Amino acid sequence: MPVTTASTRRRRAGTLAAVGVALLVLAGGWWMRARCLPGGWSGGEQFYGYCYSDVAPLWSRRGLDEGAGPYGDEPLEYPPVLAVRIWLAAVLAHVLPGAPTTMTFAATNGLFVVVEVLVALVLLRRLGLGPGRLLWWAAAPTLLLYAFFNWDTLPVALLLGAVLLHVRGRHTASGVLAGLGAAAKVFPGFLVPLVVLALLARRRPGAALLHGGAAALVFVAVHVPAYLLAPDGWDRFYELSSSRGAHVDSLWFLLARLGGPNLDPAALSLASLLVFGLAATAVVVLGVRRRRPEDWWQLLLPVLVCFILANKVYSPQYTLWLVPLMALVLRRAAPFVAVVLSDVLVHAVEFPYLGGRAGFGEGLPYPVLAVAVVLRALALVWVVVEVVRRPAGSPPGRQPVPQVEGVPVQRDP
Repeated sequence: MPVTTASTRRRRAGTLAAVGVALLVLAGGWWMRARCLPGGWSGGEQFYGYCYSDVAPLWSRRGLDEGAGPYGDEPLEYPPVLAVRIWLAAVLAHVLPGAPTTMTFAATNGLFVVVEVLVALVLLRRLGLGPGRLLWWAAAPTLLLYAFFNWDTLPVALLLGAVLLHVRGRHTASGVLAGLGAAAKVFPGFLVPLVVLALLARRRPGAALLHGGAAALVFVAVHVPAYLLAPDGWDRFYELSSSRGAHVDSLWFLLARLGGPNLDPAALSLASLLVFGLAATAVVVLGVRRRRPEDWWQLLLPVLVCFILANKVYSPQYTLWLVPLMALVLRRAAPFVAVVLSDVLVHAVEFPYLGGRAGFGEGLPYPVLAVAVVLRALALVWVVVEVVRRPAGSPPGRQPVPQVEGVPVQRDP
């Protein structure tokens, strides 16, 4: 019918516009991180010029510039999926004409990031988001700041793929992607218990077993070859995670500065895990009361917020995990805007503070960073409250997923 055709054309035009916006934002994000690489970070510009990324130091400090593998003499401090992904970008940098450089590696890594971000955009569209909600991801300052900061765009895309498969009833395939995502970065794995609980509540124990089993099997299957090939390096990520202390933009660091307990890394890891466990359990217990089991996956957003706030480290790119989920789950834009803007504020003050600590100029005093960290934490708590209290239903701009694009629901046997 003409009305339907016109509506479809508008949606397609809106989707293409979102893709165009995403590409512009990514171009700006890449330039922001790459513009100071030729100078070699000799004068603290990585802090005061806001151009630091984990990409540059990894190239030379982990032997990637000399052709080292993921777990060579200096193993990559990332789980296997991300380690291989980083190594592939390095291999591509060596294949290109000319001598491989940090800039070459930044460019090849950037190609992967662009693909991952666009895949995430397509998945969000297939999850039912309209053009306006797609811009929450495509135009977010978070994407500008962090798409090329680290490598978290890959696990974000894997997580969204797992969510899409779950809501379409393909729970085993969803478990495969969730397990693969967890082998890239731990947070996609938090979807698995929510899906298992939802399937058990729907009296589908077989589907629950297949989802959880597939996720566990893939996670183990990815780690086994890494262990066999590099028994001394495959667990570098987990080793570093357990040995790190509180980072400057975490609530634990703020608590210690205010006179709270200054825990050693092992005790801090345990305390962080306990706080996260209690908070996530409370979120799930309260959240399931207002939702059908089919929508329990939406509680992944507040669970991830609990994980981030309870963590002893809040790496800058962590907010990137939340943006697509906020676009999918939040009913209104206000808490999303609060999180994004407060996170930009943290970014704006954290790096000058770190520059001062590294000996480049006076930097900024910690109380300025502390205020920004508290504001961001309050915004994130607002997201938790918003999601837990919101009755079940589709947020504005989102269609019921099983009917998206006319694709029928496919269910596991």
